[in-house]
Amino acid sequence: EVFLYDEDMPAQAKTLMMFYKRLREIDVPEMMASIIAETEGKPWGYYRDMTRQLWDESRHAMMGEVGFAQAGVDRSRQVMVNFTWSLALNTQLNPKERHAVLYFIEQGLMPKTGKRYEWEVAKESGNTLSALFQDFDWADEVLHARVGRDWYLSEFDDPKKAVEYGDQCWSRVLMDWGKYKEDGVSEHRNWWPDCYQAACEAKGETPEENVMAYDTSYKEVRADLKNLSVSG
Repeated sequence: EVFLYDEDMPAQAKTLMMFYKRLREIDVPEMMASIIAETEGKPWGYYRDMTRQLWDESRHAMMGEVGFAQAGVDRSRQVMVNFTWSLALNTQLNPKERHAVLYFIEQGLMPKTGKRYEWEVAKESGNTLSALFQDFDWADEVLHARVGRDWYLSEFDDPKKAVEYGDQCWSRVLMDWGKYKEDGVSEHRNWWPDCYQAACEAKGETPEENVMAYDTSYKEVRADLKNLSVSG
């Protein structure tokens, strides 16, 4: 996702990458479902709010699917989404630790480099559907931040420690990039050139060489762009 912050990349191509970010959010409800199912003894409001957020994350993935359809991209062949993130968190962390990771991620979505930036990129690209999606996405994340404050942050005396705990939990998760490929969990294929070329062909445009050449994986960089200390 460093692509989104590369000043040399055009906004139109960044919109495609945001469609991918939305589609990839299907991994979030895969992880949230286990938090809800394995957390017992909470008030009804907890399960209501967490289930609402789970639905929102699923809807965001649908936004990505619709966006690719509008762009003329066959997301089933030209966009790759795997489940290695939710697989790792579901098998290596307990429910509270998974919730901590979720809260930590949400805190990084509110600054100017987060949802506001994505909305601005969508506006700059001229893609009105993407701008609409990002408007809804931004609003949803504001709600999700409130859910996190109500049901996660409330368990900590110090808000800073709550965020740090989430970062620590995520850092403990072993995302064995090479092992996933070896076991056939993911091929880690670079799907981006096919996706970008299909979108350009749909618009009758010639792909830009620097955009076609993009090939940055999560082998050494976490999804929040933090370098990994352990990689396959």
